[in-house]
This record gives sequence, structure tokens and C-alpha cells, in this order.
Amino acid sequence: MKLSSVPQNVLERIALAFNVAPTPILDTLVALLLAKTIMAAAAINLFDALEHGPLTIEEIVSKCCTQPVPTEKLLRALYACQYLRFKNNRYGLAPVSKRWLLTSRPTSLHSAVLHRKLDLRAMEFETYLQTGQGPGFHEGLEPKDWRLYQQGQASHAALILGEVIARAPMPKGATDLLDLDGSHGLYSYGFCNRYPGLRARVVDLAAPTGTFDSPWIAQMPLDRVEFEQANILTVELFEKAFDAVLIANVFHHFDEETNRQLVGRAAKALRPGGIVIAVDAVRPAVIEQSEQVESLLDFYFGAASGAGLWTIEQLRSWQQSAGLELLFPVTMRLLPSCKMQVGRKSGRTVDLSVSEDRTAERNGVTVLTD
Repeated sequence: MKLSSVPQNVLERIALAFNVAPTPILDTLVALLLAKTIMAAAAINLFDALEHGPLTIEEIVSKCCTQPVPTEKLLRALYACQYLRFKNNRYGLAPVSKRWLLTSRPTSLHSAVLHRKLDLRAMEFETYLQTGQGPGFHEGLEPKDWRLYQQGQASHAALILGEVIARAPMPKGATDLLDLDGSHGLYSYGFCNRYPGLRARVVDLAAPTGTFDSPWIAQMPLDRVEFEQANILTVELFEKAFDAVLIANVFHHFDEETNRQLVGRAAKALRPGGIVIAVDAVRPAVIEQSEQVESLLDFYFGAASGAGLWTIEQLRSWQQSAGLELLFPVTMRLLPSCKMQVGRKSGRTVDLSVSEDRTAERNGVTVLTD
């Protein structure tokens, strides 16, 4: 999936075909304005205000505690961008807003949208180009920012949570999971929910502040997940203490040698037959295969943390260097730029969630299929 200019009439179609349409204006001005508009609507809880049916401008102003004139401009903009519908002088939710922006829905991306405020602060692209250094995204977060950051990360994780839990293997009789840089702990909650005998330890720079306001958390086994505030690069990891180590969305913040050492420490913390589960966005090894989303993310994470995305081959090499047996790499169906690579320590057998005969090769990466 990619963001692109879509012609609305024959003339625009011809202009795009002959490269006379001013696409850089659309890619910068329009995309930026749309992003900020959706973020503003989420910040005033506009979408939740419309959850139970269309409202007039006056009713929306009253519910959202905003001013009439700017609210009307916001509503018109969201209507024109197909996030709202308008009929009989009332604004209602379009399907995309109902599915993705209501906080009561399991599919809600409300927190992920608000998370973009933190992303904007990290987009010092010119400084990154001139110095080659990122500002250190996490080091600059204030206490009030951590909750927004963790909510946003949890919202992203919820998109592929079910798929990661269902498609990751787990050693038989596993009792201990280590979640490195697990932030919100959602993956740990999910694994503990699927495996009743499992407990999880989540290590992160900041422990979650309060319970997340999302429907998926209500039924999770909160009592079997504990949080430890520490740096994953320096925290003590005892040998043979865990059956599984999860490293999700971490590698893009560190350089290659740091990642290699992190995987090596994770492997030493495994019991025989234990596994390291790596989940992250990756980029292709060949530039001709570059796609829009992962390439932009690679540049963004470079500016934010001084690192960026790695290839699936590099993730595999780190696990191999740590003495792990490589299992299948998996492409996430909903987010194809995100992949899961599992490495297994020699020892007892691993209980695969899906059988090996349900695999298919796609772009050089094994993808589990229905």
C-alpha cells in the first residue's frame, strides 16, 4: 500500500500521465495538512463524539468543547477527505473512521494517530543529513510523553497482535517469557493469554503509567505480566532463565553491532529449546525492490534514532551468529513491511503453531498462508 495522487477526472488523469501535474505539492502540502487535520480531530475526540450517530455543528461544538467557526472548517475538511459524511445538516462517521478511529473498537488507531505528535518532533531530517546523527528519540521524552508514546505503540501492536501470537512457535511447557523493550506489554499479555502456564517480564526504559484505555486490554491476564524499568542494553539477563525472548520493534533504533550483541545476550538467556522472536519492519536488500512505506520509515528512524531499518537477512545473521537455529521468517499480512524471524536454541522440541506444509515462498521470504 502507498500514498499517491489519485486523479478525479480525465484532465487530471492526462496530467499525471504526462507528468504535468504538480505532484510535489500534493505529496507535501496536502499530505501534511491531512495528517495534521486528522490528528486535531482525534485530539478533541471528534470521532468518539459521533459514535452514536450524526450531529449538527452546534452539538459537536458542545460535545468537543470547541469554537464554532474553526470546528466547521475542520468538519468540512474531514468531509472532503472522506473521513466524515454529511446529510441533513448533520455530520456522521465515514466507514474508515468507524473502523479505525473510535476508541471503543479493537481496531482503533486513535492513539497511533496522536502518537504522530511525537514523531513530528523527531523529524529533524535536515540536521540528520548534515550530522549523520539522530537526537535519541527516547531520551527526549518527558514523563507526560511516555504515556502517549506507549499508547501509540500499543495501538500499532494491536494491528498484528493476533497474527504474531498465532504464528509464533512456543516451546512445549514454556513458563517464562522475556519481552525486551516491550513498552506497553501488549505482546506479553497476548502470549500469556494464549499459554495459561506462561508468565512474562517486560523490560523497558519506562514502565506503563496506568491501564491503557483500549478494549483489548480488558480480558488480558494482567497478573502474569510484570514490568521492570531498565535499559535493555545493560540490564542483567541470567543464563538459561527464559523459554522465549521477544524483541519487537527494537532493532531500528540501534546500530548493527548493538543489535548483534543484544541478540547474543538474548540467546544466552534461553533455556534449551528456547526461542528468540524478532518482530520489526524491514527493508529489502536490493534497492530496486524498495517500497514507499519501509523506505520512508528507514529515513525517519535514521533521523529519530540514528539507525534505521535492517534487512531480514541481517536479522537472520544476528540470530545465526548467536548459535540459534533459524526457523521460518513470516511476513505480516496486514503490514507486509513488518516481518517476524524466529531463532531456536538447541534442546527440547518447539511446538509450532502452524504446520510446515502451509507455507509458500514469496519474494524470497517464507510466508504462512491460509
